[in-house]
Amino acid sequence: MTGLTNEEVQERIAQGQVNNNENPNTRTYKQIILENTLTFFNFLNLVLLVLVLLVGSYKNSMFVGIIFINTVIGIIQEIRAKKTIDKLAILTESKTVVLREGKKWKISTEKLVVDDLIFLKAGEQVPADAKILEGSLEVNESLLTGEADNLPKNPGDELFSGSFVTAGQACCQIIHVGSDNYASRITSEAKEFKRHNSELRNSLNAILKVISIIIVPMGAMLFYKQYYFVGDNIRDSVVNMVAAVLGMIPEGLVLLTSVALTLGALKLAQKKTLVQELYCIETLARVDTLCLDKTGTITEGTMCVEAVESYPPVDEEISGVTTENAPESGESKNDGTESSDMTAISAASAAEAIAKEDGSSILSPQEEFEAGSETRSQEDPEKIREIEHIMGNLLSVLKDQNATADALRARFKVSQDMELDHVIPFSSDRKYSGAAFKDTGTYLMGAVQFLFPEGNPKLAEYCSGFAKEGFRVLVVAHSENVNEGTEIPAGLEPIGLLLLTDVIRAEAPDTLAYFESQGVDLKVISGDDPVTVSAIARRAGLKNAEQYVDATTITTQEQMDEAVATYSVFGRVTPQQKQAMVKSLQAQKHTVAMTGDGVNDVLALKEADCSIAMAEGSDAAKNIANVVLLDSNFAAMPEIVNQGRRVVNNIRTAASMFLIKTIFSVLLSLITIFFGDSYPFEPIQMSLISACAVGIPTFLLAQENNYEKIDHTFLRHVFMNAFPAAVTITGCVFSVMLVCQNVYHSNAMLNTACVLVTGWNYMAALKTVYAPLNTYRKVIIYSMQVIFFGAAVILQNLLTLGSLEFGMIILVFLLMTFSPILIDVITAWIKNIYSRSLDKGEQGKFSTFIDKLRK
Repeated sequence: MTGLTNEEVQERIAQGQVNNNENPNTRTYKQIILENTLTFFNFLNLVLLVLVLLVGSYKNSMFVGIIFINTVIGIIQEIRAKKTIDKLAILTESKTVVLREGKKWKISTEKLVVDDLIFLKAGEQVPADAKILEGSLEVNESLLTGEADNLPKNPGDELFSGSFVTAGQACCQIIHVGSDNYASRITSEAKEFKRHNSELRNSLNAILKVISIIIVPMGAMLFYKQYYFVGDNIRDSVVNMVAAVLGMIPEGLVLLTSVALTLGALKLAQKKTLVQELYCIETLARVDTLCLDKTGTITEGTMCVEAVESYPPVDEEISGVTTENAPESGESKNDGTESSDMTAISAASAAEAIAKEDGSSILSPQEEFEAGSETRSQEDPEKIREIEHIMGNLLSVLKDQNATADALRARFKVSQDMELDHVIPFSSDRKYSGAAFKDTGTYLMGAVQFLFPEGNPKLAEYCSGFAKEGFRVLVVAHSENVNEGTEIPAGLEPIGLLLLTDVIRAEAPDTLAYFESQGVDLKVISGDDPVTVSAIARRAGLKNAEQYVDATTITTQEQMDEAVATYSVFGRVTPQQKQAMVKSLQAQKHTVAMTGDGVNDVLALKEADCSIAMAEGSDAAKNIANVVLLDSNFAAMPEIVNQGRRVVNNIRTAASMFLIKTIFSVLLSLITIFFGDSYPFEPIQMSLISACAVGIPTFLLAQENNYEKIDHTFLRHVFMNAFPAAVTITGCVFSVMLVCQNVYHSNAMLNTACVLVTGWNYMAALKTVYAPLNTYRKVIIYSMQVIFFGAAVILQNLLTLGSLEFGMIILVFLLMTFSPILIDVITAWIKNIYSRSLDKGEQGKFSTFIDKLRK
């Protein structure tokens, strides 16, 4: 096989037979522009613009300038973020080994064409529909079918795009690409992570949904009242209606949310963190349970072979992990591996190496001899030599690419003097690998529980002694029988142990301490021995690391629910159990984040509320994750949480300010429809209030770094902050309306008094919503007050503001004096009621209404 030629590749590209990515990390420039311009509220604003232009009220069309600026800012910010994220995405894009013109190349999966020959191995995601030509694989199609079983695939079998390889390796031929792939034909989201469930997005959508429903009929009713009942001319009726509708539209809320999330993603990108789903920033900030995959998260993902032990041991007087006598140390070879005469260091000396303060995990030969001279076990050199010979032959045929395999290859010299019958590749379900040789039988290596499922108490007890010191113990076992498949052969007996250690990330202790200080419950999950995982977690500084459980003992859903509520460390966990753990935690009302880097983490990553993958991990994990840590640095996690908190806190306070205008505009429209003669604002006046009291200050205040903890009460807090000011403003304006209608009979005086009172109260609301005030907030709020009243004086004619008579001046002065106090009183009263309802553990009618609205 030589693969396609360059001419054949170009020919297929010209025919469009290329594996184009249907679901890129970011939207296209065309999508960004269209989705920022073609919105319901922009369409409504366009209709309002046409109406005011038709009636000749040109100055009242200035609100379109604000809409235009909002739209342009949103487009610019999203394009800016897109460029940065696209550059980072190149670093994590999936690549595939392809055979072309007789040579192997590693290219982006998007450049594959029909009939390309590709090579797949464990941990990779199938990039396009393909047919196996040579080799064999085990494939998980759970992302397509929902079934988590590993399916064997042999020559002639088809592979579906979106599934991932769990074991084996094979040469395959691409048969479909792009939209012709099986996954694309089923659904455009078959390869994607499920739609992210975001409380922030749900809450904002609920607000916009309600406003969208009431805004058109409310405007129509107001126009009908003004034109047919009050008898205003068509111009005044349209202007009043447009002013009311403009007040109801939260024109900057969607923009502010988009910009806040985009800037959050941009800041994380600068810290080598790729955000593949914007709203996951917010979700991670709410997380109360973080599930950590041990390998690659709290450890570096690299391992080293600390010792080789024969079994049964020469000296049977073994207690725990220490022994009495030691062999003489052999010489080291130049390639870094030990000679056949060199024996393994004991568990005690290895544990001492682990505990060294400088973080090193391997003693020098001299340190090794001195530290272990009194605690070594007498080994049989011939037995060690035999184990090394067997491992050399196993590693020559096993093609696994993982940290364990790398550590074994660094320790043992490859040999090829045993005739292979067939290979048993590692599978995350089987948890063992090996090979069958024609003359010598079958050799397997893996954990004692999986090689001897029927039980081997003596071996298990011996291994547990090493595991308690933080070693990962691999048993090497032999059977004279040559099995036909991947099952454990009869007559399997242990012949030796391999002791490996994980290298803990330097930043792991500080990061774990941060999450514990934030009240986040940490769960360390691994496929390794729970005792080993517990020891490593303890070294990394995990609180309650001694609370561990062997997942093989968890067989029912009740046991799983109890285990996730009780234990902090889980060992011997299968991929399906990881997924079940996440589901169980979610069923117990936890918001769950999951970190992982391997193909065995994909099911859990898919199920978690927020998933984080390491860039050094498998393609399958990176493709499914919401966030990818580009430098695989676990220390970036606190920064992601802080950015999420910053986004949610800033949007929550800004949404309160936008909702004040919406609520009081709706209430004033109702009052005008049923009691008033004229709506008390013109569009240009509402534009001034919106700009000085909402748009500009919220945009500037959203730049603050507010890292306070957040909860699941977004909508409640928004309404609790917005309602007092909205009701107070409505009451003040209604008072002015009554006086003007019954005493002064002047629309100009009505507009002027209402603009002054509303603007002043809105500034007071800024102080309440953004309390406590720091220097930055004071500067912004007081500057807006100066600009607002300055504009009211300088642009008096443009804003259609007139003079006030003495009685109205007194009324305005009284309202401006006491209404801010009223806002604070109502706010304190509502918060007190809410606090008391929390103390009682009851959910009031208001809370129930808000929850239904959000859902």
